[in-house]
Amino acid sequence: MQQGVFGMTAAQWLTGCAVILATVVCGAASARWAERTFVRPPESAAADNTTHTRTCITLTGKRFEWNYPNPPFGTLSCSE
Repeated sequence: MQQGVFGMTAAQWLTGCAVILATVVCGAASARWAERTFVRPPESAAADNTTHTRTCITLTGKRFEWNYPNPPFGTLSCSE
């Protein structure tokens, strides 16, 4: 077998390119699926969150408004 670019045969080069292409395509597809499934809240939940505002207090005593059901990191408490 004759070695070409970077000391690889043509078959090794094509196999490597196919693996990289498959990784990129599958990564892009799974990122779109994960965004639709986990990141975006349903429309009804988004509407509920905008109508209910909580007041949260940080560890340093600063107060701020929070429109989501889970408390953010670094807070002592959030009102219901």
